[in-house]
Amino acid sequence: MTIHIAGDEPAHFTLGGIPSTRLAAAGEIQLPLVSFIVRNWNYGRFVGSAIDSIKTQDYPRIEAIVVDNASTDESRDVIQRHVGDAPNFTVIHADSNLGALGGALQGLQEARGEFIVFVDSDDTLLTNFASVHVQAHLAGRLNIAFTSSAALESSGAGVLVNGHRKRSVIARPDGRLDLRPAGFVPRLATIRDDTYQTLQNATTILDPRLSLWLWPWSPGTANMYRRFMLDLVAPVCDDPATSKRLSTDGHYNRLCHVLGGSAFIDMPLSTYRIHGDNAHASEPSLHAMLTDGGPATRSDTLRIKEIIRVLVAHADDFSWRIGADRYWEALAMLLDYSRHTGSANGATDVSDFLATQLPRLNATFGEKRALRQLAKRVPSATLTAAFNRHHGENVPPEIRWELRFVRLRRLKAQIKRRFRKWRGR
Repeated sequence: MTIHIAGDEPAHFTLGGIPSTRLAAAGEIQLPLVSFIVRNWNYGRFVGSAIDSIKTQDYPRIEAIVVDNASTDESRDVIQRHVGDAPNFTVIHADSNLGALGGALQGLQEARGEFIVFVDSDDTLLTNFASVHVQAHLAGRLNIAFTSSAALESSGAGVLVNGHRKRSVIARPDGRLDLRPAGFVPRLATIRDDTYQTLQNATTILDPRLSLWLWPWSPGTANMYRRFMLDLVAPVCDDPATSKRLSTDGHYNRLCHVLGGSAFIDMPLSTYRIHGDNAHASEPSLHAMLTDGGPATRSDTLRIKEIIRVLVAHADDFSWRIGADRYWEALAMLLDYSRHTGSANGATDVSDFLATQLPRLNATFGEKRALRQLAKRVPSATLTAAFNRHHGENVPPEIRWELRFVRLRRLKAQIKRRFRKWRGR
């Protein structure tokens, strides 16, 4: 719904009940532009529906960039037919298959929006997807890096098989509302009063200190990111073979969350189509089954390592933005996650990988400070192996001395915590 007032241009939102056209000169206050980036590879049988679902959005300011990763099926013709002459659509035909993240980065080069949605070409958006996500961003109790919404699960033929996709459930504290009262925020004309009330009850802002082991979000298409956050945490890996195995949500969600926080909207706003050829899920999600079993799950360790590379590459900037404690805790959680999702020699793999990251950490924080921060959070055997690998046979005496006392310092800190707890009884 767009509000029309006699003699005025249409108002796409109100503030305190006053139409935007009465609050400022024409064009001075605009709703943010939402850029949808569709990545497609040989999904000609689905991509047309994805494009149509973008064209039917009720949100007034959108653009779409369709990136076809050198498909060999009928995709090119399908894309052209469904895009037609829409002026807000751009089509890019890549010369080779860039992968999900590579296609996303290609689309980002063309995107102009303040908010970005990466659309998997076998998924679809409900008509109010963009409106609800933008409303949540504009009305949040806190400003956050991205929003994620519930997704319906459907079959390849579009038949509903689940009312929502499995995820880690994070409860909101009783009585807390994470959207501000309707009268104090920019209210989109497409969001009715009853819809705003439902959205207010369904939105939970997630603490950025939340364990990075959890996955409280929906996959891929269901996420809307602030553009500047995507630029801030862009991947640093320049190996095409490795980049091709990375995913957009797998790379961006944890990084954006630890830096800027996120929110989950427990309303279904998109469909996740399960057709047997999915990269991440070959069957409908079930609560009692721990994994989805798609082939992309075998790249989990690779994705975590790329996230760590980004954290380390921007260590000075990120530790300043979020504070040293949160920075080192996030790094330690990701190292621990990598240790448990890797091969049978997980601890060895992590110490070897950590050794490759130590030069940058040492250059940023100083070697002794980096060692002491890691010593508080990383198993001593892993840490010792990493520093020995980094220095080879020439471990400086002061570093060798520090390593010898890692366990002693950890034991001392543990005793202090228990003593404080005992005194507090």
